[in-house]
Parts: sequence; C-alpha cells; structure tokens
Amino acid sequence: MKQENYYLKRGSCFSLKKQKSFYIGCFKSIGVKDSVIKYGIKKLLLFSILVLFFGSCSKDFDSYYDRPSWLEDPIYQTLQSEGRFSNYLECVDKTLYSQVLKGSGNYTVFAPNDEAFAKFLKEKGYASVKDIPKSVANQIVSYSLVYNKYALEHLGDVLTTSQWSAGASYKKRTPYYKTIYKENVNGKTEWVIDANAHNGTFSTEVHNYKYLPILTNSYFTNNHLSSSDYNTFFSTNFSGQNVLSGEIVKSDLYSENGVIHEVNSVSLPLNNFDEMLKNDNYSAFKALLDHKTSDGSYQFAKYTQTNTFTEYYKTLYPDSNIVDLYVKAYPSLPFSPNVELYSGVSGASDEGDGYTMFVPSNEAVNEFVQNKLLKYAKSISELPTATLTYFLKAHMSDGIIWPSQYTTAQNANSEFFNEQGASGKTFNESGIIEKKMASNGFFYGIDHVIKSGYFETVYSEILLNPAYSWLNIALTGLYANDLYTDFLKSPLSGYTEENYTILLPSDELLKRDGFAYDVTQSAVGDRFSNSSIKSGTALDRLKRLIRMCVFKRIKNNDINSAIVDFNGNSSIGYDGFGYAVNDYGDMIRFKNGKVQAVGNILDSEWVTITPIATLNNGQVFAIDKLLEYSPRNSNPAAAAGWEDQSITTFVANYFAANPAQTSEFKKYWDKVLSVVSPSINASGYYTILIPTNEQVNAAVAAGNLPALANVVVTKDKEWAQAVNFVSSQILSGTVYSDDGLSRFIPGNYVTSKCATLYKVNDSSADLVGVKTYAEATKVNGQLVFQAKNIEEGSNILVKGIGTSGVIRGVNNSNVMGPRAVIHLVDGYLTFKVNSTN
Repeated sequence: MKQENYYLKRGSCFSLKKQKSFYIGCFKSIGVKDSVIKYGIKKLLLFSILVLFFGSCSKDFDSYYDRPSWLEDPIYQTLQSEGRFSNYLECVDKTLYSQVLKGSGNYTVFAPNDEAFAKFLKEKGYASVKDIPKSVANQIVSYSLVYNKYALEHLGDVLTTSQWSAGASYKKRTPYYKTIYKENVNGKTEWVIDANAHNGTFSTEVHNYKYLPILTNSYFTNNHLSSSDYNTFFSTNFSGQNVLSGEIVKSDLYSENGVIHEVNSVSLPLNNFDEMLKNDNYSAFKALLDHKTSDGSYQFAKYTQTNTFTEYYKTLYPDSNIVDLYVKAYPSLPFSPNVELYSGVSGASDEGDGYTMFVPSNEAVNEFVQNKLLKYAKSISELPTATLTYFLKAHMSDGIIWPSQYTTAQNANSEFFNEQGASGKTFNESGIIEKKMASNGFFYGIDHVIKSGYFETVYSEILLNPAYSWLNIALTGLYANDLYTDFLKSPLSGYTEENYTILLPSDELLKRDGFAYDVTQSAVGDRFSNSSIKSGTALDRLKRLIRMCVFKRIKNNDINSAIVDFNGNSSIGYDGFGYAVNDYGDMIRFKNGKVQAVGNILDSEWVTITPIATLNNGQVFAIDKLLEYSPRNSNPAAAAGWEDQSITTFVANYFAANPAQTSEFKKYWDKVLSVVSPSINASGYYTILIPTNEQVNAAVAAGNLPALANVVVTKDKEWAQAVNFVSSQILSGTVYSDDGLSRFIPGNYVTSKCATLYKVNDSSADLVGVKTYAEATKVNGQLVFQAKNIEEGSNILVKGIGTSGVIRGVNNSNVMGPRAVIHLVDGYLTFKVNSTN
C-alpha cells in the first residue's frame, strides 16, 4: 500500500496525491464511495446530479491538488540548495536512498559536509567520491539516516507513549543492517545470517539494524557523565552534540520529509562485538566463545539451518549460490555478541542502553587457561560447560559501562570488574588497553582476565577438581540458595569479611561410606543412595556430612576468626586443642593437623587434614576420612552406628568421667529425669551447664534449690524448684564452644541470647509457659552465662539469678556430644517469680 502524505493548512487536511479521474476525485472529496453507482435508478439519478454539480470544479481541481508553494523542499533538494553537500549527494546518488530523500517519509539525516568528505577521502585513499565502492557508499548513506524526525533538542531523548523521556537516549536506529555473510561452520564455509533476538530466534521481517551513537548534553547530564567519558573513546572535543567523533555544526534544517543536521565527519557503521572479536588480538577469547565439545558440537554458538530461511534467501540473492543458510546466535550466554537490539534487564529502551564486553588479550587468556582452567583437566573439552560459562560471563555485562561508572560496575556473575567496587581500582588503573564503541554496546580490550569468584573463592576447588564432583552436584542442586552462594561471597561481589574453611569430602570418601550416584534420576536428591546405611536416609546423611565440613568465619579489622590451619590453640587451656562449630551446628576439636567430630571421638579415630589452597575468601583442605556424627565405623552393622547418641546418655557418660566435681548435680539430674524428661528435642542443639558440687551446695544454702531429700513428687514446691533448676542449666538452640575468640562465631556477635528449657508457669503472676533466657558473653575470650530478667516495661516479672563461667580443662568443658556441648561452670542459673508485682 502506497503511503500518502497529508498536510495541514488553515485547518484542512488534503492529499498531495493527484486523482487521475475527475469524477472519482470529486466523489472522494465529498466521501462518496465508488460502489454507489451499483444501486438502483434513484441512486444513479443522484449520481448524475452530483456529476453535473461538481463538474464546475473540474477546471480548478488540478491546481487545487498541486504541491503547495509554502511546503519545504524534500531532504535531497534542501541539501542541494544549501550548497555544502555535493559529495554527500553524489554518494547518495550511488544508492537507492536518492529516491528516499527525494520522496516521502520521515527521517533525520546527519549529512557530512564537503569538508568532512574531503577528510574522509584522504584518510581512505579515494581520489573522489566516484572511487568509493557502491557498497561503502550504501553504508555511509544508510548509516547517516535515522528513522523519525528529531530536532536537536530531542536527540538525547526517547519518545515513549507520546511523551519525551529526556536524556534517555545515546543512540538512534539507522536503516543499515548487515545481511548474509560467509563464515566457517563445522569446517565448511557457509552462508550465515545473524539472529535478530538474543535467544536465537529469527524472522525475515525483522532486521539487525545498527545504531548510531549521538552523544548529547541531555544524556550526559541525566547519566552524570562528563567530557572525560566521551574522550575515552574519541580524541575530539565533547560539545554535547556529537555524532561519534564528529559534531553537529548546523542543526534543524527542516525539509518536507524530515530534518537535517550538518556534521563535520563521515561515519561508517560500527562493528558489533562479534565482528570486533575477529581481531587476531582476541583470538583466544573468541576460541572459547566458539569452542566445540568432544562430540564436535558448538558449546555456545548455535548455527541453525532451516529450509524456510534457506529458500527465502536463495530467492532474495539468486546469484549467491546459497546451498544452506545458517542463523547464528549465542542463546546460552547473557547476550549474543552478534545481535544489535538491546533487550536487557535494565528495562531501558533499545536507544538508551546496550551491552559491555571486557575482552582479555591472547596472552592473558592463555595464561589463565593453563594455570587455572586446566589445573586438573588435560584439555578444555574436559571442562563442564558451566565452567566456561562462568568465565565468559565474568567478561560480559548487561548494560553499557561508561568509564566514570566503572568502579561500581558488575559483570553477569554479579561481581565487580575491578575486584573491589567503589574502593577498588579506577578505569584508568585497570589495564584497559583498547576502548571502542560497538554498534551494540561498549568494547574494552584488557591486559588481564577479569577475576571471578568461580575461580578465586573456596568454591573454585570444588568446581575445578573432579575429585569433588559429587560435592559440586550436591551444592548446586541441594544448596543453590545457601552454601553454594555463600562460598562465592568475596570482595569480588561486595562481601569483604566473610571467610570460609572447608574440609572437602571427596567422591572416593563418599563411595567408601556406601554412597552411589545415579545420573538417570531427574531430581538431584534422588540421585544419591547409600547401600550401607542402617538408619535415616542417604540424602539426610549426605547433607549433614557436607555441612559438618563447613566453617563460616569472619575476618576483618576487628576480628580474625579464620581457621588457617588445624594445629590447635595452646593458649586456652584445653591441652592444645582448638575448637570450632561447623555449619551444621556440631563442634569439632583439632590439633597437630588432625580433627575429630563427636563420632570420630566415639570411634577413637582422627581425621588428617592436608591444606590445598588459600583463596580470597577462605581456605580449603583435603581430608583422609569423613567427619562423623555417630560411631559409624566402630558399629556399622547396627542402627546405633548411624544415629546420634542421646543427650541423656551423653550427660550420663560425662558424669561417670567427672564424679569428683559433678556428683551433687548428678543426684538432682538423675532424680528429676527418673520421673520427668525435660523437653529435649532429639534434633535440637544444646549447651549444658554442669555446676560444680560447691555451686550446687551454694544453691541449696541460698534457697534456690531444695535439699535433695525434699525433692519428691509429693512436695509440689520443692519438686518444681528442682525441675526448674535442672532445666535452667540446659540452654536450647545453640552449641556454645569456649574457643578463646572475642566474638561468637558463626555470627560475629559480642553477646548471644538463648533460651533455657525452664518455662515459667505461675498462675498468681499470670505467667503461663513463659520462656526464660540466658545471655552469653566472652570475658577475655572465656565463656560466661548470665540469667536474664523477664520484664514488662519497668517491672521485673521474673528475676534472673546467677552467673556461670566456664571452668576450662579438656575433661571439664568443651566436651562434645550429639549437637551438644557440656561445660563445667563456677555458678548456676535460676529464675524466681517476683511476688511484689
């Protein structure tokens, strides 16, 4: 359908298209349809009358529809009359755009003046415009046009829903697009066309139009940029009305079919990332983009051949000898380097944003491949696709990154390009050796590989070392939002104090334990089985074994709790042992490079630790045995060998080993537990405080504990007091180790509040099932617990009585149990309802 141009004059709309039939023209001018003559004599009579009536207008009809004298000339004629664009117009005449600029439409033209063409001809070695190949002329002209009419004041704006979004555009879409080209596909030279969407889809009705950067004051102001951002790419001055390296020297020359801006430079279409990567300086990075797996298929590039598109382009280009046509894309990456349209997550329009690539030199890539990626593999083909994906994503960003925005810019792995964020290196300090605007974003050549947590954190050993493939599968499949993301936290992603120590359970150790892996199962949790297990599930055991090997610590200017070795701690009074609580909540003890969890102690065995690497967020170690929570190795045939020891058994064994100091509290414990059992959850976490004999006697003397002889069920008050006293020494929810640190780790707390098992039930005070709490502190690194009041406003409803400090000694405190620890203490905790309220 041909487009008609309509013009407004004195409030009337008329068409410049002349009607070839007088009668049709007249009837159309009053809205009568051609089909009116088909109906009846009366309508035919009416038709005749109208013909006679409008016949009188025939003499003036042609003159009425002549082109108005007041209308501006088309773009082509306007450029001719200006007299400064002869070279540009000669270039236009070599293309089909000559008719476009002479005809209808609505364009913005950035027309290079003759002086600009003189410079261009000299730079390119052309004697005159006649020497410019037709293909180059087509590029020059099509890339100088922009769809729609943009006055100078709106060149930096985006028109959305009939409103201007000021300063939101740094580029405009041109009519120029790249069509089919030849490329090596599976060892053969084939015809290829770029996909027009990042997911690899393609339509013959959509083209990969290239964009022309137009850098304005409004855009720079809106995005807090300065002239130095512009001068990173171009040596010319920033005027606020720049077209690439050129400048608009005269603006807003209005024409019938658009507006013209005179520029002082000739622009050729910018390359996109894919075209820039064909530079030999970046061949190593390009090789990874185009890498093939061991079966010969492309790992990231996707070449799709369909008969429909092949036949379409055979018809369009009959002389090109097309046999097959392939649509090219990189759908598994954050964006396809060969697609022009921006459609990223920022929500910006295609004019307002793009993508960024930081591409390392060949030397940098090759060194990284040899020293890091191939640390445990013989070739790139052995690496999982995910590993290479992480590497490539580290160098890609959804959104353009101006130099002044560099310090806070992050890559597609959500990591800082400069390794530290705002406190890190600036753009000029970061080894950026090439800076170019691409048609689909910003391209930076760099002399180094961008560091990524996938290769610099404690997770890197799990990712790269095939000895821990099961651990990697479990982390990504079972702990995707937990341990997996934790292990990647480092200064690269904005986490400056997180520090992790991991004891790595190898596939071999898990196999020895009875585990097997079935890749055919769809759910990760269903893939692991254990033929040896006698109690519980294989999945639960696997998850616990993994978490027992993880220690979340803090390392900053105030505290350094990192476990850098397992040599122990001779300064805290436990025969050289060091202690730590793992991610599951169990304790371990260690010295001389050997470790025990409670199951290892019950099995009388030690786990030998071997350091592997220190990374930017912690340390990783190899182990020769699994950390055990139960006596699995000494009692493998019975369920008890696979289960936690009960708390009551654990405490009973402690009493048996320490009669001289604990016999008095044991009497109350045994008497109370012979009748009632405190609400100890089999899967809970506990810190159990054992007052010394002296402290138990002091509690009796102070009236906080009845004499043992009076602790009988028939004496309600005394019985309740004894039950409450015993329950108050059991702290629920946390395993507190006396590790000598000044803070509570995990967590980095100065104090820590936890509930006791005593709940206040006093009807006279209107207290029913009210929890009581103790507060844990560190005094010179040593654990102290204090009973806390229960208050309501300024009133004390329940008085917390007593403070208990840990009595150190390897047989006294830090005695490890099933998700529990026992400490011998020099005090006791109890609670008393305040009867004065």
